[in-house]
Amino acid sequence: MAGELDRERVAKYVVARRGSLGLTQERLAERAGVTVKTIYNLETGERWPQARTRAAVEAALQWRAGDLVRVGEGREPAGAAPLGEALRELEELNAYFADLRTDAGDKRRMALAFLRALYGEPDGR
Repeated sequence: MAGELDRERVAKYVVARRGSLGLTQERLAERAGVTVKTIYNLETGERWPQARTRAAVEAALQWRAGDLVRVGEGREPAGAAPLGEALRELEELNAYFADLRTDAGDKRRMALAFLRALYGEPDGR
């Protein structure tokens, strides 16, 4: 099976997903319960992990079971973060913004400056 898969494509997707989650190789390995060498091998296309390892890495990347194979076959991952997690994050952001709406001072200005820097818009939209 692994010979049919595009390991280079899988590697790119794993690196991109890890980056979007803000994880280092070390942190991803820790989350998946594997060695850093295992993550390195996957991200370089050196070796194809066994099913149990693939499942652990997929879970750590917040992907669905089988997503590494799907990517290797040229398809897109079936899913990213579970909806519950995304909703929790949006609720947390909403709480922060509610707090900022009531703040008339420095906290609001600092948050706005941070968001402008994050989006590369120093002068705003």
